[in-house]
Amino acid sequence: MTMGVAPKWIDVDGVRTRYFESGTGEPILFLTGGHYGGSMFTSTVETWDRNFPVLARRYRVFALDKLGFGHTDNPKERDYTMRALIDHVAGFLKALDLEGVHVVGQSAGALPAAALAYRCPGRIRSCTFINSSTLAPGVSLNEAVLAGCPHPPYSREAQRWLFVQCAHDPAIVSDDFVEAGYEVMQLRKYRECVQAMDGDGLKDTLYRPDLARVKRETMSWITDAGVGRPTLVYWGCNDRAATVERGAALYQMIASRENDAQFHVVNRACHHPYREHPEQFNEVMANFLGALR
Repeated sequence: MTMGVAPKWIDVDGVRTRYFESGTGEPILFLTGGHYGGSMFTSTVETWDRNFPVLARRYRVFALDKLGFGHTDNPKERDYTMRALIDHVAGFLKALDLEGVHVVGQSAGALPAAALAYRCPGRIRSCTFINSSTLAPGVSLNEAVLAGCPHPPYSREAQRWLFVQCAHDPAIVSDDFVEAGYEVMQLRKYRECVQAMDGDGLKDTLYRPDLARVKRETMSWITDAGVGRPTLVYWGCNDRAATVERGAALYQMIASRENDAQFHVVNRACHHPYREHPEQFNEVMANFLGALR
């Protein structure tokens, strides 16, 4: 168990949902990146394994398998949309009656984190956005950076290859981290997700159009009114997909409306800076949250 605790399960509007929980105090919710499906690799909640147990010494920390991700069930009625994913996270907060949440979203997890501040403002205390092409202004280079995987679909080798491409130092790609993703890719429900997205074409006909709408709406709201919450933008400066210039643009957009905004750039770090330099991230998070009290 790389997270240090056993997983828990809860029903969220009819969706069997897996999450990890540890600690006491103000709640932190980690939202992992990634999009539905993908036969070459998958995002896993275990990406937070170097942060979750440390921050749980001072906070009540949650790491959620999003809708259709990890071991959480796929969307009902094949609703593979960003809106359904955001609804699921909001339902999770409601099911556990969580308020004053410090929501942390990395990559594609940053867009739902931002949307939650608008969707259920009474439950969100602060936002942290990490290396997100999905939320930041500009064009994502993810597909170009991650093209050409030389390994078979659904393999450990493909899963490892992805995270090596996303790392400044390949040494952070541990065997247990790779195994967590490989385990998910072998699940029947995961194969069904890939079939729906790629085989049945829902990625292009349903998911991407909805994602574009949600991003436009969220960025318009941030531009006009701000996030409305203290916000930390945290970026690995060597990321080839979500470049640091896009992180700076996101920060400027937020800071123009939000006085309590911070931008931290981490050298020699790529798409997962909280894993590459966990001590630094954990300290910055603790200081950011501690200053809000």
